[in-house]
Amino acid sequence: MSIREKLKKVLPSYRTERRMNEAMETLRKEIREMDKKQEYLFFLSQMKPGETMQQTRQRLCLQMPKATGRLRNIQLAEKYILERVKDVCDANGLSLFLVGGTLMGAVRHHGFIPWDNDVDIGMMRQDYLKLRELLAHDETLRVEYCYNYKEGLKISKVKFRAVDVFWIDILVFDCIDVTPENLDEMWKRTQALNQEHIRKIRELSAQEQGKYYCRPVENHELDRLTAEFEAEQEKRFPYFGRGDYFCEPINCPWWSRDERGIRPVEKFFPLLKDEVEFEGRRYDVWQNYDWALRSSYGDYWCLPRSLSEPHTTEFDEGLEEGFAWLRKQGIIE
Repeated sequence: MSIREKLKKVLPSYRTERRMNEAMETLRKEIREMDKKQEYLFFLSQMKPGETMQQTRQRLCLQMPKATGRLRNIQLAEKYILERVKDVCDANGLSLFLVGGTLMGAVRHHGFIPWDNDVDIGMMRQDYLKLRELLAHDETLRVEYCYNYKEGLKISKVKFRAVDVFWIDILVFDCIDVTPENLDEMWKRTQALNQEHIRKIRELSAQEQGKYYCRPVENHELDRLTAEFEAEQEKRFPYFGRGDYFCEPINCPWWSRDERGIRPVEKFFPLLKDEVEFEGRRYDVWQNYDWALRSSYGDYWCLPRSLSEPHTTEFDEGLEEGFAWLRKQGIIE
């Protein structure tokens, strides 16, 4: 038994702290149960004759009003980028698929979650690299690596060339050569290398740490330096790019690395073509998309606890100038 554990049993302050923590956890559980009961009664009151509870949930989600004003204009800008990226992918035999909150919005609302301002798409690495090549010559869009220096994140974003305010995120996936026997150990190694990658970005961007940026920024010198470091990591871990499993690569943002680890390709691919609708267009999704949503969000047909707009500060700087440009292009009214 550790000294801390012994003190907890002896000192009144430790015993008091433990009792307070236990009481708080009990209270949190009771609140969660109350929320569930209230939500159930709400949906029950909205049921139509002959409907199941799930049908009622689905109907009400589809009936939720869309965002308006500033938030809707941000969504329309991202919708335009997403559709242009899909056009480029379709024309060149590349695959993209909806993930995260964008996938949830497509399933529940056939578009954006009404209070969301973010678009996430997934691509396999080879398709993503080809998209970068194609958009390098595009007159309207560009793909950039953007950095959050404080968090040590490197994020792929598709942006307009003319304005730096609106974007969609690309979460990249890659095949990995593992066996069922060493799968868990290999995942631990990729996690360790991912943390090493984060530390390297923080080290390379140390001179930027004290500066304030309201959103992730481009840094082409950092692109070059991180590419050199990533090449070294690949030499030490030469398992990506082949195999019957897949996961997020080492250089992806830590928050996108799936805690469920490495997954078999056959459970998710080939993609379900044009399976879901998002803002008037059809998009591909994983075969197992319902499982993926439930694994990430639980029962995603529940009412949200908060309707607050996320990432709001990322859009503040230059937003009105960005809206003016969108109006000139006819993207928003």
